Amino acid sequence: YIHTFYFGFAMLLFSALFVLFSSSQAACPFPNGTDTEINMYSCGTSADTISINSYTLTDLAGKPLYPINPSLPFVIDMHSFNSGPAYTDVKVSVRIFEYQKSWTTGKCAWAEIPTFGALDNIDACDFADNCPWEHGDLDLNMELDFSSYSSIISMLTKNAAIQLQLTIKNYNAGSKHEEIGCFIGQMKIA
Repeated sequence: YIHTFYFGFAMLLFSALFVLFSSSQAACPFPNGTDTEINMYSCGTSADTISINSYTLTDLAGKPLYPINPSLPFVIDMHSFNSGPAYTDVKVSVRIFEYQKSWTTGKCAWAEIPTFGALDNIDACDFADNCPWEHGDLDLNMELDFSSYSSIISMLTKNAAIQLQLTIKNYNAGSKHEEIGCFIGQMKIA
């Protein structure tokens, strides 16, 4: 029972600190043009084999969408290129950041939102139902539904800029689970 008390107290303390962090968001402007459109770029290395040429965000009916509501499903269509082999088993890990004013420095910066491993090694083939990723041009049309991650979504400040960092790894048989792509998507959430 004592262990449960300490865990509960730690979670309460964490929640209070997060609210304190989030309360200073209003003072930060939207970075990198995210007030009007998504900003997406590569964060990978020269050894990565998956690159993005263009991307669009839409609702499930195909209507352009911005800002996004992370509680509702949406579609990201990434026109990409695979300079490597065909990938039949792909895992993605996602890190979430929110642009906010630091309560320690007073400066606006990207602060990571803890996910406690909930978004690590997601099976991209099952999640997006778009494998194999063949060599050459790829149209990675992915329906994203984060509603099952409501505990993480509830930590995000409404009308704020968030950043998703997606690290993509090869899990083909015989691979060393090497990174094949890394992308940053910065966007406004409603």
